[in-house]
Amino acid sequence: MRMRLTLPPCTARFVLRICVPSVPSSPTPPEHWQSTGFVCLEDGCQPGPLMCCVCKEYGKHQGHKHAVLEAEANQIRASILDMAHCIRTFTEEVSEYSRKLVGIVQQIEGGEQIVEDSMGIAHTEHVPGTAESARSCVRAYFADLHETLCRQEEMALSVVDAHVRERLIWLRQQQEDMTILLSQVSTACLHCEKTLQQDDCRVVLAKQEINRLLETLQKQQQQFTELADHIQLDAGIPVTFTKDNRVHIGPKMEIRVVTLGLDGAGKTTILFKLKQDEFMQPIPTIGFNVETVEYKNLKFTIWDVGGKHKLRPLWKHYYLNTQAVVFVIDSCHRDRLMESHSELAKLLTEKELRDALLLIFANKQDVPGAVSVEEMTELLSLHKLCCGRSWHIQGCDARSGMGLHEGLDWLSRQLVAAGVLDVA
Repeated sequence: MRMRLTLPPCTARFVLRICVPSVPSSPTPPEHWQSTGFVCLEDGCQPGPLMCCVCKEYGKHQGHKHAVLEAEANQIRASILDMAHCIRTFTEEVSEYSRKLVGIVQQIEGGEQIVEDSMGIAHTEHVPGTAESARSCVRAYFADLHETLCRQEEMALSVVDAHVRERLIWLRQQQEDMTILLSQVSTACLHCEKTLQQDDCRVVLAKQEINRLLETLQKQQQQFTELADHIQLDAGIPVTFTKDNRVHIGPKMEIRVVTLGLDGAGKTTILFKLKQDEFMQPIPTIGFNVETVEYKNLKFTIWDVGGKHKLRPLWKHYYLNTQAVVFVIDSCHRDRLMESHSELAKLLTEKELRDALLLIFANKQDVPGAVSVEEMTELLSLHKLCCGRSWHIQGCDARSGMGLHEGLDWLSRQLVAAGVLDVA
């Protein structure tokens, strides 16, 4: 007889088969069983293990190992009882597991339950399941996100509207100025024409006045030329979005960057390599350097602060409104890596740098024996140290410029919203 038990499909499916050997269907045993007193223990005799004294000594079971029938039967009965106990325990475990499955399904789906009010009147009440609670959580999150996006959209539109108003005011003022200028030029031309038509005496007497008029026209022409050269009349309004959905209007989005690190790490060399694309002999920075570096559609204002020990307490004065920190490490000096780790850990605790991006330049990667980016990441425990912050470590060589633009590319991708305006 075979019994097959299949669990619900929500669990790992398995089939339990319990095979019970068939027993003789005869209501009464054969007559020769009455003389049976032993059981054969040989493997080949298992289909017919019963043996009598005669077959034990002279029959087919001659010389086989054997056991007393009663003892063997009692042992089998004990085994059957143990098996029955195990089956009952297993059945109870399966039933309990099935009941738990039913309860879990009910908790997920929810349903109706009968409750009594304060008057003792029974009525049905809907009980939300965990699936409904999860859906409500998702709806609440995206509703809040939608409200946040609506606020950000309104703020961005207000920035655009303010820019448009200011630009239109300026353009209309320019229109008025050009109208006045044209009027003045026309008046001057009419005056010159009238002077030309007068007699010689009047022309000579008007010489000084005509000279002043010409000087005024020349100044106005020079001012107009300078204005036209510096201002490009373009109706376009270039818009760039940051990752936090702020809007920037203009051809270049300005970013404030502070470059920090130990003395001799190569901060100033990196700055002037980016600015002038030329190598600068390292000179200890006393105070700070500041340069503007334009890269793609970004304009980086980079503050390079001295890294000597006595200057490091001054770093905090450069943190305000900083959007990115570039931390430079000398890959050649293994003995100063822990000092760099200590200073970097202090930086990451500063409240004013809480939202700032972190770009780590592992400089001097071209020098034999330099600490690799992977090893430096492990030695400085950067994954743990920078947890919860946007950060990136980039190997570089300040002399050749290797890796510098890759670092700026990472900053660009972090600052500008993807797909809104290509950084190119």
